[in-house]
Amino acid sequence: MQSYEIETLPRVKFAHVYHASRYFNSLQQKEDSMEVTFISEGSITIVYKGKEYIASKGDIVCLPYDTEQISIKAYDYHEHHTVLAQLKWSLCAHTNGLYLPIVTPSHLGTKSAESIIDQMIHDNLLFKNSPTIGASKFLDLLCEIDQCNRKQQNKHLPSEVLYAQRAKKYVQENLHSPITQKNVAQYLSISPEYLCSVFKKVEGISFQKYVNYEKLEAIRHLIEQEPIHLYEASSLFGYSDPNYVSRLFKKYYGYNITERSNEHTV
Repeated sequence: MQSYEIETLPRVKFAHVYHASRYFNSLQQKEDSMEVTFISEGSITIVYKGKEYIASKGDIVCLPYDTEQISIKAYDYHEHHTVLAQLKWSLCAHTNGLYLPIVTPSHLGTKSAESIIDQMIHDNLLFKNSPTIGASKFLDLLCEIDQCNRKQQNKHLPSEVLYAQRAKKYVQENLHSPITQKNVAQYLSISPEYLCSVFKKVEGISFQKYVNYEKLEAIRHLIEQEPIHLYEASSLFGYSDPNYVSRLFKKYYGYNITERSNEHTV
């Protein structure tokens, strides 16, 4: 699957709905442009770089304009909803690019992408006066198509990795304070449920367990280095109940941290 790096903000040039009983068109070569379409009725055949691609009802078509000729054929009635934007893009090999195949089939869950396209068609006149809004919408559309295709390959989305990294950074920077899934999700502007799902998917561990491990490691290290009681160390890392911390140590590490705490404070 080809990966794309978007190098400039897109500027929406047109957004419309088109239908015809028969359709044969060789698209003009446009450098630094990209066209995204969803098929609402019928089907079309795209010929690009010598290969044929068939897009049917509900499928998304993404056409990166370059020096290659693009031909579109429809032998029966069809209707398509299209947005074209001017932007610079390049092909890349790494996984941080956007996965934008010529055809994204409907079974990958294209409804959200369709909604964005129709919203852009509805707001087309607005984009001429406010190109920033159009740029944001078009980038949202490309990211939605990317997400559909990454689901198929079971890859982590760049946004998922970023959320997990930012959540871990928040934990490290606030290790001495109480940390809840709710307040971290609020900091990231996502729902607690989404944070839980994303963190487990990317890190292979629940968010709460990660928080506990990081705090327990810090408490253990402190107790081994300093003559300090467990309740004092627990309080320093945002735990109000040392008995709860003691139970966590027993659960995660298999030993009683209270005994070690007493050894170092004698």
